Amino acid sequence: GMNHNVNIGVLGLAGLLFAAPCWSFSFSACDGASKEPRPEWVNNADYVLPGFKVGVGAATRDGRSKDEQQLASESDAKRRLVEHIQVSLKSEVEQNTRMSGSALSKEASSKLTVSSEADLRGLKTKSQWLDKDTCVYYTLMVVSNESLAQSKREKLMKGRMDRFKGLLAAGVDEQNNRDIKQRRKYLEEAQVLLAEIDFTLLPDEPGSIHAKHLNEALAQVNKETAKAKGRMALFALNEDGSLNGDVLGRMLDQLRSGDTPTDRLMADCASQHECISIAKERGYTLLTLLATSSQVATSQMGSLKGTLSVTRTVYDIESRKAVRGPDKASAQVIGWGREELDWGAAAEKAVQSLK
Repeated sequence: GMNHNVNIGVLGLAGLLFAAPCWSFSFSACDGASKEPRPEWVNNADYVLPGFKVGVGAATRDGRSKDEQQLASESDAKRRLVEHIQVSLKSEVEQNTRMSGSALSKEASSKLTVSSEADLRGLKTKSQWLDKDTCVYYTLMVVSNESLAQSKREKLMKGRMDRFKGLLAAGVDEQNNRDIKQRRKYLEEAQVLLAEIDFTLLPDEPGSIHAKHLNEALAQVNKETAKAKGRMALFALNEDGSLNGDVLGRMLDQLRSGDTPTDRLMADCASQHECISIAKERGYTLLTLLATSSQVATSQMGSLKGTLSVTRTVYDIESRKAVRGPDKASAQVIGWGREELDWGAAAEKAVQSLK
């Protein structure tokens, strides 16, 4: 009887051995399964490859073709890799910001987004493995720390470049930045920034052209400043609006024929304070302000008598204080109707007595 049992045992074993291939064969829906044993990176959640950031992705078959499954596995690996990079960036940022206050850390954490395109240009599929038992497709993706550092440098340079362009634009925008000192400040900041941009990392940016534009803008500001330095700005302030632009213009031109180098400013200003501010924005050091007003009275005979009063004051622009004047003069004109009053003649007379 002993023998008999042993035989069954052997037969049973043979039966099992024979059955096993059928069993694995029924799974062979997993075509193209990897021959090599399960690699370390599949097993180990903390898999590290020195010098690289890694991402391990997995995708089940789920009725997909092998190509679709491979793509799903790769995009999962890419996603995990990006997460990995963001986490390490975040801890780097936190270490840096712990030393330098909270406003910065807000700004830094908002810069954390990893745009797959720029940061993952050096992305490589290092290895793939298809498990014959579970039919799960694994992908190991890596990006070298060197390549990440490079794209970080590029990002930094791109940020500097954008800021440079903003400063240069502000420095030449007279419309919105009337103050020439402020414009110069923007241009000087742009100059400092330009020196800190590594153009080899920005192949699309023509460094020499940017430098040329900046130098032209600086030269222009210097020229304007030099022109205004030590010169006298000249403004007419027509307080009651009775004199037209022509008359005011002639008065200023008459005054200009004096000795100091003066520039008649064509802008309108509505108060002494505003006139000084405009001259200051343009870089002048002195301002002559001609304030005019007029009155009209009716004589007993019914004719009109117009009186033009003119005050000339010279201001030092920095201190806003009067350094000369006020000198006053007036002149009169007579006529039978308002349109007959010759304010031009009165203006000429008044300025003549001021000179």
